[in-house]
Amino acid sequence: MQYIVCFIIVIYECKEMGKINTIGETLKNIRLSLGLTQSQVCKNIMSQSNYSKVEKGDIEISFPKMIVILNRLDMSVDEFMYIENGYKKYTNSYMGKLNNLRFNDIELITKYKIMLEKKEKLNTHESEILAIYDSLILIGEKNDFEAAKEKVKTIWQRLENHDNWYLYDIQVINNILYLFPIDTAVSICHLAVNQIEKYKGLRGVNNLSISIQMNLLLLLIENGPYEAALDEVDRYIPTCISKNLTMHLAVCYVRKGLLKELLRETDSEEWYDNGYKLLEIMQNDNLKKELQKEVLQLKKEIYKQ
Repeated sequence: MQYIVCFIIVIYECKEMGKINTIGETLKNIRLSLGLTQSQVCKNIMSQSNYSKVEKGDIEISFPKMIVILNRLDMSVDEFMYIENGYKKYTNSYMGKLNNLRFNDIELITKYKIMLEKKEKLNTHESEILAIYDSLILIGEKNDFEAAKEKVKTIWQRLENHDNWYLYDIQVINNILYLFPIDTAVSICHLAVNQIEKYKGLRGVNNLSISIQMNLLLLLIENGPYEAALDEVDRYIPTCISKNLTMHLAVCYVRKGLLKELLRETDSEEWYDNGYKLLEIMQNDNLKKELQKEVLQLKKEIYKQ
């Protein structure tokens, strides 16, 4: 589950930075603020002497015991992570940076790549993210899609052999979707969205699902099967409405307007207006400008073909 995975990552990254004792310190601060003794917190879970060592940072606590203790404190894993991180939202820094990148921002991609390369030893996930950075740089600087595909080839080889994808895997797929032939990308996207269904009870998963679908929609527009793209966007719009994903809905409206224009249908302006008006209501001028720029760029590239 998402927060379980994030909690394990918190412990792993704290170890790397020599900060594992912060977990115990946070437990101690929470316990004291609630006016509880160590015995009250750890009764029937672990010995008081071992729990004392956890608070001091002398030993680590197992994940199952940590969950039971947090339940006793009436605290969720994500709340504990938030407190432990100085009352700031915790995210996996490397994947978080990758997800927030603009794929054409080569300067920032290169900066993140250099930062990651400075680590003495990379784990599997970090190595994969580094490969994605390399592929993005190859596309941005040389427009070399074949070399970019080669960079992330081992990632897909790992994923296609697994029946179950976890959230990290799905986020990786979302970042390499553009490297597949369009028919393959459609199949992968639908499979990824189906895999996400098992996580539907977790917050934030709706955004990941619709993000993958938005990326697929853009690929369909860029590659020319406009009718298929229109079918996709017509499927996304009710989902955005039902899940209150207003910004995604605005993007869908604008891209539907573009598809209607490309298919020479008469109501394209209506869909453009619907999307832009939504963004005006939300006072999101930046996204409105980005979409207007995207529409102009796509039309320029498509009509040039």
